[in-house]
Amino acid sequence: MKITYISHATLLIEVDGLKIVTDPWVKGASYCNQWHLFPKPLSPDLISDADYVIYSHGHEDHLNPESLQLINKNAVIFYPYSWYGGTTEFFNQHGFKHINEVVNEKTVHIGNNIKVTYLSNNLDNVVVIESNDTVLVNVNDALPSASASMIDYFIAKIKKRWKKIDYVFSSYGGAAYFPNAVHFANKNDREIGETRELFFITNFCKIVSGLNPKMAVPFATDFVLLDDNQRWINEVKFPRDKIKEFYTKFTKEITGTEIIEAYPDDYFEDKKIIQRSTYHQKKLNGNLLDTVDAEYKTEIEEKRKTTYLTLPEFQLLIEKVKKHILEKQYIIPESIRKKIKFSVKIIDAENENILTTSFRETNTQFTLSNLPDKDADLLIEIRSKTLAYALDNEWGGDAIIIGYGAEIFIYSEDSVTLEYENYCVRLLSRYPNTKEYLKKEPWRAIKYLLADDVKRNNLISKALRNYGKLVDYSDPILGKRDLWLNKSKCDVCKACNI
Repeated sequence: MKITYISHATLLIEVDGLKIVTDPWVKGASYCNQWHLFPKPLSPDLISDADYVIYSHGHEDHLNPESLQLINKNAVIFYPYSWYGGTTEFFNQHGFKHINEVVNEKTVHIGNNIKVTYLSNNLDNVVVIESNDTVLVNVNDALPSASASMIDYFIAKIKKRWKKIDYVFSSYGGAAYFPNAVHFANKNDREIGETRELFFITNFCKIVSGLNPKMAVPFATDFVLLDDNQRWINEVKFPRDKIKEFYTKFTKEITGTEIIEAYPDDYFEDKKIIQRSTYHQKKLNGNLLDTVDAEYKTEIEEKRKTTYLTLPEFQLLIEKVKKHILEKQYIIPESIRKKIKFSVKIIDAENENILTTSFRETNTQFTLSNLPDKDADLLIEIRSKTLAYALDNEWGGDAIIIGYGAEIFIYSEDSVTLEYENYCVRLLSRYPNTKEYLKKEPWRAIKYLLADDVKRNNLISKALRNYGKLVDYSDPILGKRDLWLNKSKCDVCKACNI
């Protein structure tokens, strides 16, 4: 088995003359021009003649439409089976005819000597690829944000089935907008951002030490933000060249696992790493982040230009937002909703570009102004394109929630303790309604639940109100607003046990 690291979460795996590509993102930006590949791929064309394409999940930095177009249309697609449909139709629209939705814990065979197994953690998946005597566990994004109990569950499940693991590939950094894009009173954004990255790198170490592979490769965190007000987020990521040292301190012993600092074009063969990437030399010459200005000069210049909406365009967008909020406001419990007043600023619109929504009156009220109301609880700043995308597409909210598509300024203590910001961001997105899908495609839902014992047991526990037996998919501490917005770095570290 030869494994070439292409970029981000994209690997090229070659076995017996077959080429397998994972999660291809090798071209263009993701999340409404928010995420940009860095380090950039050096050999993106290597994925073009793939025989198989294996997807771990549907986030745009993994299921990337622009990169998908580079792949020959005879490639066989593997995608995890889930409660929502549309997978086959999506790939058909892009010219692919051979699509396999793989059920959780099912093993599929490729050729004579290759096996692929999906292990689902809600909508994310660990993918295990094995050939002859080589086992590769692609953790991807499935576990670094998972709860401690879920990480332990997966480690036990994987180790029971695969006693000896050669490679583990795993992400090691955060992605969601919270808390980095949320600003409040005395919160130190940079300090809290660095602490959040410590949380993820600690989980990376838990996963790797539990699986105990021969080699562990941190990846799938290879992107930068180019907006001037968000560039600092690139700088707080945990340095890849410090992960090996951190892992050694974390384990406090020699585990036999080698932490590999890999870059695009490096490859693994015969269970050895061949570091041929030119990024190794660039890194010796200085901080790789220092090259972003040169590599993305045109994109940064475009970011700094603003093309303003016409008045009819702005009015159309505002009416769409108002209509959506009225339809979606039911998601906020009434006892909380009646306290909220929030503003949305369309930053590429002129004059009275702030829409304020108040739920405090008998009927929901909307006003347009040049400044947020003094008694507003929070302000969300967003581009029109991102907002329209979030409203028009079923999974478009990812552009805000994962892609850092908005900056949020909180003005009231209640906004923190009662999580107004979380509700208001959800009001600006159109995620699939799970209950509606279950009613529309009940047999698909049943098949999905039968294959996922964690989700099935959680549903039973909820039905029986036995909440103590629930297993969290992601760590609930990541969403604790009062902790990340109102407390110090030391308080966060204590709460996260890091």
